[in-house]
Amino acid sequence: MTSKPNIILTGFMGTGKTTVGKLLAEQLGYEFIDTDQLIEARSGMTIPEIFRQKGETAFREMEAAIVQELADKEKVVISTGGRLMLDAANAAALSKRGRVFCLVATPEEILKRVSHDTHAKRPLLETPNPMQRIVELLQQRKESYHHFSQMVTSEKTPDEVTRHLFGIFQANPDLCVPITARDDRYEFIVGGGILPFTAQLAAISGPIAVITDSNVGPLYAKSCGTTDIVITVAPGQQHKTLTTVQSICEELFEKGFDRSGTILALGGSVVSGLAGFVAGIYMRGVDCVQCPTSLLAMVDTSIGGKAGINLTHGRNLLGVFKQPKAVVADVATLQSLSPRAFANGMAEVIKHSLIADTNLLEKIEQGNWQRENGSLHSPLDELQALVAQAIQVKIQIIQEDPFEKGRRTILNLGHTFAYAIELVSEREIGHGEAVALGLVAAANLSARQGYCDPGLQTRIEEVLHAAALPIRIPGTMRPEQLLQAMKADKKKKGGRLRFVLLRDIGDVFVTDAVPRMAVLETMRELCSPSE
Repeated sequence: MTSKPNIILTGFMGTGKTTVGKLLAEQLGYEFIDTDQLIEARSGMTIPEIFRQKGETAFREMEAAIVQELADKEKVVISTGGRLMLDAANAAALSKRGRVFCLVATPEEILKRVSHDTHAKRPLLETPNPMQRIVELLQQRKESYHHFSQMVTSEKTPDEVTRHLFGIFQANPDLCVPITARDDRYEFIVGGGILPFTAQLAAISGPIAVITDSNVGPLYAKSCGTTDIVITVAPGQQHKTLTTVQSICEELFEKGFDRSGTILALGGSVVSGLAGFVAGIYMRGVDCVQCPTSLLAMVDTSIGGKAGINLTHGRNLLGVFKQPKAVVADVATLQSLSPRAFANGMAEVIKHSLIADTNLLEKIEQGNWQRENGSLHSPLDELQALVAQAIQVKIQIIQEDPFEKGRRTILNLGHTFAYAIELVSEREIGHGEAVALGLVAAANLSARQGYCDPGLQTRIEEVLHAAALPIRIPGTMRPEQLLQAMKADKKKKGGRLRFVLLRDIGDVFVTDAVPRMAVLETMRELCSPSE
């Protein structure tokens, strides 16, 4: 998507879509289109006349035809009918090139506005009790409207709402990728220097509670714009526990944080999972915006809605699926990463390339993606493009399988080995480093079982080594010990270990038909003191 996407305004009648849309289009220099007005002009009938003479079904068909016509237009602000974007096909078509905002207002404000609008007739409100009808319709549409970024227009002038929307464009994100995970829709927004505009980009209108850690908080908490609460936790996997979750929830409650608020997860993978888990359970769920500040979190944990905490027996054994309201990834924050933390993130980028993107792998092989002496070898814009390409792999997969019931399992390439390596190392080996070792092991096991050419392992080792990642399991780890640790892996099915193996780049599959001895032989070969 371009850095200047279209704007799609949806919401109930009387929330200000047409008025605000015209003002915003004028400020942006965009064309303004009102779908209801376009239908009236094309049909030669008013909306009430269409409803009376042809019926609602015919009107919805007209809307769908208009949507297909507008889907590929650029530089437009589109004000839609109140139900147009509730149709999944319509929403998907307009979201391709546009950012969707749902304008909301109280029933009282809506009734006052539509009553004063003598030029428009509202077929759905032709009833003895319009207030009751408004409340009923809002309740029916509440869940569907909630899928979009919401902006409250009650007690605000059209100019105020327009300024708020215009502020989003001042942030100038370089990429906005719409994500649909079953019934949830949100955007992954990538750019440099966009963190201060998080509230505008994610269309946050209520209180904001930032959850961060003591490493990231001092660097970026004040850069998130206006926030109401900042909760800082100790860094590290050892603190991603029920005890920490309880402490966060109690602090949120004591500070008056309620379901109208949004949790902002500011940090790396640990904070991403921890804050997402809290958002999923606090008061039975509140909105969450992910603001990843590590490469690992940007390309992996912030996407897809998996949020978990650790038990003494293993990582992420308690978890929820909590899709974020938005992901705002400011690549400028990657400049503060240590070389080791950056390399850990590159492991997931490489994993994505092996799963589904040969072009991405070639880009990694041709570049220098190390961080040394406090700076990145590659320019920030090239890193931004790399992040954007890597996330597309995961987004495509999670949209097909949001709850990991099928294809999403391939994202665990290398993770069966990685899980055991992390556990046995007692977290001395980072997640990305363990994934790198797991990728080598997966290639070795695949070749051992006759699924791929042995040369694939060599190619994978070379790209990992160039990214400053390990390619041999420390010799202090015993293969039998690692195999025992695998038994605690939550990815087991029916008590059997599952491995994601490779036939080639972009051709991976899941199997539990792997002999125990083959796994041991792979680990014996890789548990070598030599690199």
